[in-house]
Amino acid sequence: MMSYTWVRGATLGATGLVAMATRLRIRPLAVPLSLAVVMIGAIAHASWASYRPPANIGRPGNREGAATRIARPMLLRESTGGIESCLTEPKQTVVALVPKDNNGLSSTPTPTLYSFIPANKGATLTLTLRDPQGTEVYRQERLAPTEAGIIGWPVENVALKNGVDYQWQLTLTCTNGTTAVKTVSWFRPMPLSPSQQQRIVQAKDVADAFAMAGYWYDTLNQLAKQRLAQPGNAQLQQKWQALLQSAAVQLANVANQPLIPLPPQP
Repeated sequence: MMSYTWVRGATLGATGLVAMATRLRIRPLAVPLSLAVVMIGAIAHASWASYRPPANIGRPGNREGAATRIARPMLLRESTGGIESCLTEPKQTVVALVPKDNNGLSSTPTPTLYSFIPANKGATLTLTLRDPQGTEVYRQERLAPTEAGIIGWPVENVALKNGVDYQWQLTLTCTNGTTAVKTVSWFRPMPLSPSQQQRIVQAKDVADAFAMAGYWYDTLNQLAKQRLAQPGNAQLQQKWQALLQSAAVQLANVANQPLIPLPPQP
């Protein structure tokens, strides 16, 4: 036998609706339990799909077409003598996990920057930061993980200014010298206002609170840390996918990729 649950309105409250139904002789609406679960899931998905990017902070970058974050492989030299690119999946490339306008806020000047790294046979990663004048202010290199997945790269030991847009570039270079792949994106350090801080502290879901405030890098980092702490949590996986597939982000192509550790410095 199919189970049912009652759907009640939130505006009038349960008591008010029951009274109104009694006066009007309206029977309550019975909804299958399975459908109610789907409706609840849709509401949760809609919440995460409503990341609110700040206005007028979009930046140009390196992504397909009019978008910005997806790298095109660049041949460093002609492949001769059977030497091939180290990238093992032709349809995969480096992808910076940033909104479609290619910029985002961070409540700290030392955010964690997330990127999808394609499967490869051996490569190095170079992260560089540049100020608005194009001056390099940070550089760090690490070996690339050989398995495909999403890494989080914490920015450390650098003094950055609040309210300034910093360009971050992640370059994957094959160790055999055949291919280099580079993404170009931006972030703006911007401290939370007192009212925003209060809402974050009081929030049951900190990542969701950051999303509603428009702080992309904090949203992604909070949710990534939750997923790493609870790798089997299906609800966190759904939130992650909903965020990356939302209208302001549009990164469905990497939404199902796993989070993997960042290799240590050489």
